[in-house]
Amino acid sequence: MRSLSSIADSWTWYILCICALVLFVGAFAALFRSIKDKRKKLPVLIGLFNLLLIACLNVILLDCGHALRPANTHYYSPFQRAMFDAPYFAYILIEMFSCIAMLASGFESSKYRSGNITDDSVQQSLDALPEGIVVYGNDGTVRLANLKINEVCRAVMGKALTDANKFWDCIEKDGKEQNGKYLFRITSDKVWLLEKESMLVNDDQYYQIISTDVTERYKIIDELEAKNEHLQDVQRRMKAVSDLSGDMFVAQEEANARAALHNQLGQVLLMGRHYINHQDVTDSKIVYAATTQMNRFLLGEAKEPYRGDEDVLSQAVSMANSIGVRVDIRGKEPGNENIRKILSQTVTECAANTIKHAEGDTVTMAISSEGAKTIITVTNNGKTPKGEIRESGGLLSLRRNVEAIGGVMVIEYTPEFKLTIKV
Repeated sequence: MRSLSSIADSWTWYILCICALVLFVGAFAALFRSIKDKRKKLPVLIGLFNLLLIACLNVILLDCGHALRPANTHYYSPFQRAMFDAPYFAYILIEMFSCIAMLASGFESSKYRSGNITDDSVQQSLDALPEGIVVYGNDGTVRLANLKINEVCRAVMGKALTDANKFWDCIEKDGKEQNGKYLFRITSDKVWLLEKESMLVNDDQYYQIISTDVTERYKIIDELEAKNEHLQDVQRRMKAVSDLSGDMFVAQEEANARAALHNQLGQVLLMGRHYINHQDVTDSKIVYAATTQMNRFLLGEAKEPYRGDEDVLSQAVSMANSIGVRVDIRGKEPGNENIRKILSQTVTECAANTIKHAEGDTVTMAISSEGAKTIITVTNNGKTPKGEIRESGGLLSLRRNVEAIGGVMVIEYTPEFKLTIKV
């Protein structure tokens, strides 16, 4: 078989040299990755052996080409000449072995990184967050930052985040302070809330800045601030009414107001949260109408919270859907207006409690008849209650309304949640 020296300066030799150089770079990268990922000793040792092997191969190949020149023949030892006289196919096998070792190392490294936390996986997770995060030392040197905080910094300072202290100075100077946090209008249609906190890591002081997009909330704040004077007038009128009213009247009015606010305001907040997390499946028109009407109700500009233009029961089902709860009504819906109002309030309260307490997404309402009575049974697909259910707010208001029209309401919490109303 032909020796290595016999193919020097041929296209075969040049291909061997190019492959050896490429393998050297790959072996170095694989070793660097193993060390960076803080791997155990065996993968690092294998990577180091592969790098040294391919480095020696590069030296032999280059020396072989150099040794062919007559003026250089006396520079090489018998061992080196023995390497030059070895079959060139042996060097091809060495390169194939090195390539296989690198591929195996890459596959094993990929498998390791998919099941273990590495520096890169931490950075990728941070970059995927909607909030901006930066961690830095006393001198402002950035230790960790994600893409979103760099985007905010470019909007604030016109450049990438390199000195976190200067970045925070700009926030304090031009931002609007809110209980230790700062509102900062990045553009005409973007507002961010930034907060800074300190942390101690291995006796070293570090700081963290978190930025959150609060554009939608800030719009509501603008609207409320614009009507602040009206609110103060409402408060003065409420105080005057409270002073003139008797204790029983005030207590009753407060109870009714709290029940209404508990039901409607809680529903609006749940709708807003569901819209933020699931914009693609939420009717934004309903969310907008309910939020606007609730603001007008709180400001005294509307007589009642959002009711919608539909039938009360249909509207309750629509609003339940808008907070991510599907309502499955089984049986014939009653035509009696008072009972439909009870059904509407039951859907609203049970849907809200399914989201807040049971962590479910479906409410099942079975409607049946027993003589002149209408029986309503409500269950959900959420978690089983941990203990007896305390009636307050919406449930207490529902019970009062049921009893006001001569009905009976029973709540069971074991073996599963079940609410039964007989009217």
